[in-house]
Amino acid sequence: MMRPALISLCLLPGAALAFPCGFDTECYENEPCAGTTFAIEVDVEGKTISTDYGDLVIVAVKETGRLMTMFATGAGAEYMLSLTPAAARLSTHNNNGPEVISYLGRCEGAFG
Repeated sequence: MMRPALISLCLLPGAALAFPCGFDTECYENEPCAGTTFAIEVDVEGKTISTDYGDLVIVAVKETGRLMTMFATGAGAEYMLSLTPAAARLSTHNNNGPEVISYLGRCEGAFG
């Protein structure tokens, strides 16, 4: 019998517990991408991602080498944040859609 993979909230050595992310590109559905100044604050220990639209609840964190992926929920949507020391991608899936918005940017200080 196969056991399910364990997804935990423990961090890689050197990974920060809280850090800001800024996004400079926003892609809505299949429309051309455009510039943005969207920003979030990630608090892994507090299990929240704060946005201008409210707080999201982090439900899982998966780490593979220098890749960290977070899954969050809130505000009528589901979210996936993937980040490395060089880049970050946030995907928002609206529950009233389907509708997706993707953000491209960086999370500063996420990896010590």
